[in-house]
Order: sequence, then C-alpha cells, then structure tokens
Amino acid sequence: MLSRDPTFFFDFVDPASYLVGRILDDLGVASDLEWRGFEVRPPPAPMIDPDECEWAAYQSRIGECAEALGVPMVAPAFVPWSRKAHELVEFAREKARHDTVRRALFRAHFVDGTDIGRVDLLAEIAVEAGLDGAEARAALGVDRFSAVVLAARALAGERDVTGAPVLISDVRRLEGLRSPSELSSWLDRVARSQGQIDRHPQE
Repeated sequence: MLSRDPTFFFDFVDPASYLVGRILDDLGVASDLEWRGFEVRPPPAPMIDPDECEWAAYQSRIGECAEALGVPMVAPAFVPWSRKAHELVEFAREKARHDTVRRALFRAHFVDGTDIGRVDLLAEIAVEAGLDGAEARAALGVDRFSAVVLAARALAGERDVTGAPVLISDVRRLEGLRSPSELSSWLDRVARSQGQIDRHPQE
C-alpha cells in the first residue's frame, strides 16, 4: 500500500529517472518522496544495448535536456541490470543512508560511467557513503533485498506503472521527463490535497 507521500518509481539505468531525480533534489523534495525501484529491463531479459537505435535516441534526447538544465550526464557505454543497485539502496535504507546512496548510484552510472551491476563496485559506493563495505557485499551476495526490489515492481504493476519514471499520489500521476516547473506544480497540488510537503535541504 502506498504511503501518503507521493511515490516515485525509477530505475538507476534510466536517464529520465536520473534527470527527474536531480530536479527533485534541487527542488528540495526528494527526501519527502517514497522512492521505489522499477527495473526497466529485469533479468533474465537481455540487458539494454546502449547502441540500439531507440534507446540511443532516448538517451540523446534526455542528455540534451540535462545539458540545458546544467546537469552533468554522459551516455553510458554499458547498461547493466540494475537489481543489485536497487538492493544496495534497500540495504542503505536500514542505515538511514538511502538518499546518499541513491545519489551516488545515479552519479556513478550517468557521470562516472561505473558498472553499477558489479557487487564489488557497489560495495565501494557503500563505503564512500559511510556504510560497511563488507556488510554491503555480503547482503548483495546472498540477495538479501531482492524480494524487496521485486515487491516494488509488483506494486508498480498494481498501479499500472509500465515504465519509469513515474510519480504517483492517490489518483494523481505524472509520467516521464518533466520540467522543474511542471514537477513543482504537480507536487504543490499534491501537497494541497494531502497536507503540506516541507521543502528542506538535502541530506
């Protein structure tokens, strides 16, 4: 069941999710949202081919929008499955470091070009976020949080979410890449209907 706060369905390898996430951070509301992973290409389906025409065009379009907004973004040469990255966020959620890890994972994929499908590199990201690397590696190694990630995608299906990014609150929804003004207006409407969303500084 969704919380009173808006829920944001996203994927770490989806460029629009990255850019909308950056905008939400800049608006100061990202930490007020319920972030739930939505794997756009879950295993065992083949990983996304970054050179595939439709995906490359999508990445290019979002990249142009990012440049216009002054947000750094590269087109990753490799697009891994994102399940382990989502599992790491759930691990970090138990330590109240999920916002920090979320930002680090997006930055790793879309700025640094890091393979966020590799457990060893995810453990390094965990350490940089102030978490225990060995503990993170062990949790990822035994799929400790895979059920949580699968449950999030099942929840998305119940809400008729078929792609990312999507913002949902009750009967309201906002899909795809939107401008800062569109996102702000939508969140303000939700705040008026559900109670004020405090816009506070980033973690």
